[in-house]
Amino acid sequence: MIVRVSEALVVSGMLDEFLVALRELVEGFPAANPGLISHEVLVDLEHGDRVQYVSRWRGVDDLIAYAGPGWEHDAVTFPGERRFLQQPLSLRHFEAS
Repeated sequence: MIVRVSEALVVSGMLDEFLVALRELVEGFPAANPGLISHEVLVDLEHGDRVQYVSRWRGVDDLIAYAGPGWEHDAVTFPGERRFLQQPLSLRHFEAS
């Protein structure tokens, strides 16, 4: 299993609006991506402007189907997302054992 973590630093005062847009985007992901095992949106308790989208995938082929051939480096974004962000999304992958 591969765990994919996309992290956003949200512009001050825009967290609620960002979370609404993000949750609307990801709610259909399980039905559209059979290789998606689970996913969640996390808000950092200490730094409330830091949000992570954590998704768990069966394997590389499923990630390619979701994010494209550049899955290792290319974040999946939604239209207009940039206006919410202090900087581009960071992206990391982990192998679950």
